[in-house]
Amino acid sequence: MELGPETVVLLVGLVVSAITDAAKGTILNVVTFPMMALGVVIHLVSGADPWVGIVGLGAATLLHVPLWMGGVQKAGDAKLLMGLGACVGWREMLEATLWIAVLYIPIALLVLAARGRLPHLAYAARYQLARFGGAPLPGPPPEQTWIRAGPIIAAAGVIGWLTDLAVLH
Repeated sequence: MELGPETVVLLVGLVVSAITDAAKGTILNVVTFPMMALGVVIHLVSGADPWVGIVGLGAATLLHVPLWMGGVQKAGDAKLLMGLGACVGWREMLEATLWIAVLYIPIALLVLAARGRLPHLAYAARYQLARFGGAPLPGPPPEQTWIRAGPIIAAAGVIGWLTDLAVLH
């Protein structure tokens, strides 16, 4: 739990992204792309393990770009997690991803309930399963209800940074 330059880049990126996503519904490229680049460069020049940033960015790309392409995540969410992976490596990125699921599900259910959209969840799930499985679609695409995930990703990133899941080590 060292506070090196890569951690400073990570924390600044997470905080800025949480604020802009909560306020405007967007995670800015001007934050995520420098996180990716600085994470990789810091690890390359630090003298420690130069592969941490490259492998972290690659693993996050392999995991989160398909989630974005499948409509599970927004592009900014995927890029923020790619920046996280570049800054702290694949294990911490994967741990943050697990924490996102833990935090996101109850928060999303509460938001859907508050917006009166909870009954649409089952149809949306059937639609996505048919879409991914190549089966005939059950009807028109469900109306999407996006949850602003920047604050959830920021919380999960900090929790992932502060904890160590033994399963990943």
